Amino acid sequence: MSESADHQEKLRVRAGLAFVQVLRPALYALLALSALLTFWSGGDIAGKALPQWTRIVGPTLFATFLVVFAIYRYALVRAKKYPAAIGFFQVGLGALIWVMLLPSTRQKFSSPEGEDEVRVLMSSPDARVRALAAELAGFRGKAGYAGQLIDRLDDPDTAVRARAHAALVRLAGADLGATPEAWRAFAREHGWL
Repeated sequence: MSESADHQEKLRVRAGLAFVQVLRPALYALLALSALLTFWSGGDIAGKALPQWTRIVGPTLFATFLVVFAIYRYALVRAKKYPAAIGFFQVGLGALIWVMLLPSTRQKFSSPEGEDEVRVLMSSPDARVRALAAELAGFRGKAGYAGQLIDRLDDPDTAVRARAHAALVRLAGADLGATPEAWRAFAREHGWL
């Protein structure tokens, strides 16, 4: 009887490990995609910047990776094919990395001394902060804010769009409408971009 139960347990472990083998490619794909989106949403790559809402996609994909990774490690530990302490450490370290990828945490660490905080605040996850930063940028009268203000014309929040538009009008001394394309052309002509 115990020999049959032992045989059944071995078959179940083998089936579980076969399932784990299927998870490996998914883990690599999730990790690579989350890394790409996390780094790209932090700034522009080759002159292309991702929309504001993508800042949450990278950490979401990493959280999905972490859940799948935890299941993967748990299956290996349960089958006694991996040390439990190392598996738990890796999952815990992954959770710490996930917290560091969150937009609010990244914003806290991305503003070193001497950096213009208006630029940092214009990319805040809070729409109210972005709106106030856009308004302040218009009152400061620096053309260096033009690129970010033009980007804020596509912001999902209407107040941010309105204040960015008002700030651009204040900087330019003319109203070119609310379309980013017209403002980009104007900014290039005047050497703002």
